[in-house]
Amino acid sequence: MEWNNEPIIRLATVDSTNRYMRDMANELWNRCGSNGFVVVTAGHQTAGRGQRGNTWSSNAGENLLFSILVRPGEALKVKEQFMLSQAVALAVHDAMKCYGIDTRLKWPNDIYVGKRKLAGILMELDYSGTFVEQAIIGIGLNVNQDSFPAMDRVPVSMKMLREAESGNVKAESGKLEAENGKQEAESGKQRQDFILDDVLATILDFFEHYYTELRFGNRDAIVTEYKTQLLGINVQNTFIDRNGRFEAVIQDVESDGHLLLKRNDGSMGRYAFKEVEMVL
Repeated sequence: MEWNNEPIIRLATVDSTNRYMRDMANELWNRCGSNGFVVVTAGHQTAGRGQRGNTWSSNAGENLLFSILVRPGEALKVKEQFMLSQAVALAVHDAMKCYGIDTRLKWPNDIYVGKRKLAGILMELDYSGTFVEQAIIGIGLNVNQDSFPAMDRVPVSMKMLREAESGNVKAESGKLEAENGKQEAESGKQRQDFILDDVLATILDFFEHYYTELRFGNRDAIVTEYKTQLLGINVQNTFIDRNGRFEAVIQDVESDGHLLLKRNDGSMGRYAFKEVEMVL
């Protein structure tokens, strides 16, 4: 597969696309990095990882599992590294809008539909002085998988969302028609699958836009849009930190990624990644 005349490295099976990208970074950059980033995708991961040390479960050939390598250098200071996280999350969010899926961003960069997780992002950064020398961005997007093992964060896929929407539309015309629609969905499962390469190309188009804005353009627009799409901002939510559960409102996300929460007693809390989590 090619995107913008640059090859995308396609692997049938790998332990982790992030691990593969790290091991092969220099070679791949020299071979495929003329567009400013390199992409590796896999049909299956045997040891996929998510945030907070979680595993990422995915059926072979049904979802998007890929990593992006960028080397922003002086274009991105270490203290501004969260800009890249925002850009990636917005790229996935905007791509999903092209497929009629309305998502929200769960701090720092998970992609949710309602209370169900559609995609996860794992970033690994290398620094050179005060700049981000290299970033490997791992993205797992549930596309065509329609059943998942039991887990704490209830997942959902693009296909599940489309079939649910189709069933709801048909239900308005009567139960029989809805049932017929369900049977058609089951019999035409393969026909209804999303084309993974098309979804990937859409995400990369938006990522190129946001990454260009990050390096050369209007960073304020990225920050504003991220906060607009942030799940739970300016409304009361339940959170959990090392001291237990509490109620608070997301007041802001700082430029370095710290989350600012205002508790019910008026006190403020400032949290780094992994120090607090919103309970859905």
